[in-house]
Amino acid sequence: MDRKKKVCFARIKGTVFALGLALLILGAGIAPGNGHAQGKVKPEVRLPKGYPDGFDGFGYLDEIASGRAVINDHGLPVALDVKYYTPTEQYAAERAFVPGKLVGYLLNPQGRITSLWLIE
Repeated sequence: MDRKKKVCFARIKGTVFALGLALLILGAGIAPGNGHAQGKVKPEVRLPKGYPDGFDGFGYLDEIASGRAVINDHGLPVALDVKYYTPTEQYAAERAFVPGKLVGYLLNPQGRITSLWLIE
């Protein structure tokens, strides 16, 4: 009877080990999601004091007009209450943002630009 218990325990132990190993291998193959991550990116330049640590996106401004901004050939809607920031002005005018300048932006949950930051 004692020998049967040892054999049974050994089988259970082997099965649990194999199951654990399979779960470990499976878990290693699944990429982590960004459920709680901010998803911010940071350009490879020194940001002025007071700027955010990261942006939802950045790139070279192609155009800004009619509630839409085109950054790196990608059009994005602009919120009605968008705020503009430059290294020298906390609340700048839209006219400070001319095509060809490097900008960073923050988005609201609806995907609209809520703030545009002049980087270079």
